[in-house]
Amino acid sequence: MSVEKKLNAIVKKWFISEPLLFSVITTHQFVLNNALTVPFRTGNHCVEFSELLTKNLTDLQLADFLKIESYRILLKHPYARQPYKANPAALMLASDVIISKYFTPQSEVETAGLVYLKSLAWRFSTLDYPLGKKWADTEELKFFQRNLQIDRSSGNLKTVDDLTFEQWYKKIVFLIRETSFCGGEAAGQGALSDYDLSCITQSAELWKEDENAQNQIDDKIKKAEIEEGWGETGGNLQRTLLSDVDFSFDYRRALTKFRANIISAKRTLTRMKPSRRYGFSAMGSRYERKANILIAVDVSGSITDESFNRFYHAIKNFFFLGIIENIDLIFFDVNLKNTKAVKFSKNFNLKDISGRGGTNFQPPIDFFIENKALYDGMIIFTDGEGEVPKIKGCAGGSGAGLPILWILDSRLAYEKSKWWIEKVLYTSGTFLPLK
Repeated sequence: MSVEKKLNAIVKKWFISEPLLFSVITTHQFVLNNALTVPFRTGNHCVEFSELLTKNLTDLQLADFLKIESYRILLKHPYARQPYKANPAALMLASDVIISKYFTPQSEVETAGLVYLKSLAWRFSTLDYPLGKKWADTEELKFFQRNLQIDRSSGNLKTVDDLTFEQWYKKIVFLIRETSFCGGEAAGQGALSDYDLSCITQSAELWKEDENAQNQIDDKIKKAEIEEGWGETGGNLQRTLLSDVDFSFDYRRALTKFRANIISAKRTLTRMKPSRRYGFSAMGSRYERKANILIAVDVSGSITDESFNRFYHAIKNFFFLGIIENIDLIFFDVNLKNTKAVKFSKNFNLKDISGRGGTNFQPPIDFFIENKALYDGMIIFTDGEGEVPKIKGCAGGSGAGLPILWILDSRLAYEKSKWWIEKVLYTSGTFLPLK
């Protein structure tokens, strides 16, 4: 069996056991490249491999090499922004240090970068002046002695300080320079000036900043978080991935844009006000600045007390900050809890509303369409747990052009529901940030 077929067989097994690794590695193509001096390298949406260097590897060893590259992709090292005139060997070595914290190959396969780092660990544990005499008793020397060690029980690389990929890159650029050019000071003490870094450099030759690739990887991580599809990939790596993905979203931006779109639609032409560009030869325009908004609040059983309170505070903020001037409220679960909209005021108590049944989005949607002459737009506060509604009276049954903003009670709720909000209904959505 060819190496490529073996790799595809490994990926198929990951569909069940490692869903996150499966979703990430399938965004890349396997490419045969026998000119490589390393078994694998990643970049440019490809995983290149050398048949000559991998044909004698066991399935377990192949799987471990492929996991290392998958972790590299997950951490976005091949697609991150690079420093000016970046040192590719230092980039690869920094990547290998980070990966060594999260993944220890069962078959003890080692990348060229890991072999080099272990040789440096030996250097710092045995030589009197591993960086030459000028760096003796310096913080730089102490850092590497502390962070480049070999674990005696496992033989794995051991680090102590929790540095980022970028921080490790800066440290390793310094390390390569000093271990390669320590000159006569370190002569006879295992100087690495003759160490061939070409294979490590080759491993990062395809690396290039790619924002689309970063976004694609972030989407896979978000999906794993929503569906709890981490597989065996978890623990510290899971926390690192989540902290690195920007889940933040300011719902006020979405609300401001929603309001601006409504106001821009309320443009009236007048000859009493000249156009700025054409004077009285063309109609001037005037905008009605106030917006009448209908807010529908989900009071079904799936809404927690915490979410309910956050809905209430958000509506109060809209009102008191003047983001929305006129607010009418309706409440719903399987049906409308009030057949007539009630005016929101500073004395209004949202907690007086009862509900806690199932969820049906159709009644509030129908109410808004029936009373659309009274309102400029509609906001729906919900957790998104319910059947996708149908919007009657619109082309194709969609909400194209219908001013509806869905505000979900959490990021996860938004990620689960945005597909039908934006693609099926053609309306917009956002979510309330956790406090």
